[in-house]
Amino acid sequence: MMMENLDPRESAPETAPHTGAEEQLVTDMEVALPTVRTAPAVHAWLDGEASAAQALQAAPKDAAFWQAMGTETAQRRRMVTPAHVPAAIMSKLAEGGR
Repeated sequence: MMMENLDPRESAPETAPHTGAEEQLVTDMEVALPTVRTAPAVHAWLDGEASAAQALQAAPKDAAFWQAMGTETAQRRRMVTPAHVPAAIMSKLAEGGR
């Protein structure tokens, strides 16, 4: 696998000169995305105003997504950085990143 060197301090590799015929004009183009609406029952459930059962009846796919999101978020809130990691970071900073 070839890795591209992105260090600006090093000289860029020489490339063959481009001719005007090879280049194409590239323009930005706005593309409309399909509009997806979430059911009002799901919004009410996320706001704490309705039950999960009501949301599941109204929009099972949306409710399942937000339940999975809640589960994942709860798991990540319980994650803790191992004690040795901050110490290793600080020692590398003290060394000057070498």
